[in-house]
Amino acid sequence: MTGRHKVCVIGSYVADELYGSAENAYGETLKINGHAFTIVGVAARQEEDMDEGGTDDFVWMPYTRAVKMARNSNINNYVFTVSDLSQATEAKSRIESFLYEKFKNEDLYTVTAMSCVRDELNSMIAMVSAGLGGIAGISLLVAGVGVMNIMLVSVTERTREIGIRKALGARKRVIMQQFVIEAAVTSSLGGILGIILGSVVTSAVGKLAGLSASPTPAAVLVSFGVSVGIGLLFGYMPANRAAGLNPIDALRSD
Repeated sequence: MTGRHKVCVIGSYVADELYGSAENAYGETLKINGHAFTIVGVAARQEEDMDEGGTDDFVWMPYTRAVKMARNSNINNYVFTVSDLSQATEAKSRIESFLYEKFKNEDLYTVTAMSCVRDELNSMIAMVSAGLGGIAGISLLVAGVGVMNIMLVSVTERTREIGIRKALGARKRVIMQQFVIEAAVTSSLGGILGIILGSVVTSAVGKLAGLSASPTPAAVLVSFGVSVGIGLLFGYMPANRAAGLNPIDALRSD
């Protein structure tokens, strides 16, 4: 009778690590804390990439056998799985109702739905992402204003040059293109330096944390595109001012 309970069901990760495949695991003996268990089943694979400690790394055994192995008749934690994630809230409510009828005191137990934990975590991540996005937006605005100020100073210092070029026949469009391109180049150089610095810092922090962290090509392209766009956007006003200067007034400036 006792031997009948010494059976277990293992996860796909355990089957692959110990026996090479699920087919080879059936009927094999698995020893846990000195107790021999016959493997009677392998659970279906739940993750594409299986890792140690993941959802495919487990051993299921009869409840009574687990109690005997723990040498404790009190089991403090239970895990319930629902086939449909949309039923998680209802299942949580039913378990809470059952426990309340049993103990009549909500302080004696805690029921946690992992879907609720996931939703709270996603909400926190969304808040952090929104905060970081706001900081990034303010930083871009400050950078754009800085580029615009630099170009305005450049236009002021080169007023006489602009007057000479316009007196020699340079069109408004040509003058505007010159300063817009200068603004875009200035902003692009800052973007390239930022990408290099960000890549170095990200890699260094990743190594310290034991993680593989590196910027993706898409992120690099987006960052570079944004830096160029900032230069074009905030460089338009100084360029338009330069192109609109009166040649006579520009030549008279010191």
